[in-house]
Amino acid sequence: MARVQNIVVESNEQSVIPLFWSGIETELAFEITLAKPGASIQFYALLIGKQEQKLTLKINIIHAAPSTTSEVIIKAALSENAQIDINGMIRILPGAKNSNAWLATHILLSENAKGQAIPGLEILENDVKAGHAITISQVSDLEVFYLMSRGLADKKARELVVGGFLQDMIQRFPNSLAMQAKKELVN
Repeated sequence: MARVQNIVVESNEQSVIPLFWSGIETELAFEITLAKPGASIQFYALLIGKQEQKLTLKINIIHAAPSTTSEVIIKAALSENAQIDINGMIRILPGAKNSNAWLATHILLSENAKGQAIPGLEILENDVKAGHAITISQVSDLEVFYLMSRGLADKKARELVVGGFLQDMIQRFPNSLAMQAKKELVN
């Protein structure tokens, strides 16, 4: 069982947490509490799995005060036999009026890779905004065909599609993590 990383965000503090996974850890867990009015968190996860790599990711966001904001966006690209399980929970506690929460998970799989995402919303207060989204798909044969018709080899075409899928997430990362992610995509 992974050690839970507890993060508390105080009033009028905006925190950005970038997470890049390239197969080293097998379990990651985060509990983030928005403790004071105006607290805000942006949690961005980029997951790149290859070969037999496996990851269980658990994220628990707790809105404990009014006018708090959370945005959790997870993008994963898995090749070969890689696997991920993602469990995300957003809790809006009583008294956390005017909270705004978003949880999105997007997974791109190769033919043998496996991915599962289970979102949860527990809303115990009125006058809030909360939502979640999940997409799980494979690289589109049509996109690959289009790129191949422009002279690219199959492997290069697939690399471009995956790179395009992850690009908006890579741009949200600090330069050092963005460079590491780009390097991992090429390998």
